[in-house]
Amino acid sequence: MYLAVFAGGATGSLLRELFALEIPGLPLVTATFGINTLACLILGWLYAVRHRVHAHVLHLGAVGFCGGLSTFSSFIFELDRMIRLEGWGTGLGAMTLEIAAGLAAAVLGEALGRRRTPR
Repeated sequence: MYLAVFAGGATGSLLRELFALEIPGLPLVTATFGINTLACLILGWLYAVRHRVHAHVLHLGAVGFCGGLSTFSSFIFELDRMIRLEGWGTGLGAMTLEIAAGLAAAVLGEALGRRRTPR
C-alpha cells in the first residue's frame, strides 16, 4: 500500500510540474487551476468506482496520484500573489471560480464513474 502511494504521488507531482504553467491573458485563473480541476475529476471518478477496484488502486490513484497532482499550497500562494498584484476582488473571484470548478469536476467524475459499460 505504501509503495502504491509513493508511486502515485511521485507520478502526480511530476505531472503537476510539467503541466502547471501560467496561462497568460486569462483573468481569474491561477496557474494550478487546470491541474487541481483535473485532480478533482479523477477523485470523483475514483470515489464512484471505489467498490469495484482493489484498495491499492485507490491508494495509488486517490492518495498518491491526486495528492501529488493537486496542490493546495500553490493554490494559496498564487491567490496571495494575485490579491497583492490585482486586488481582493480578483483574488476572491479566482478562489470562487476554482473551488466551484473543482466541485463541478468531482461531481462529473462521480457521474462518469457510476456509469457502467454494457458487456
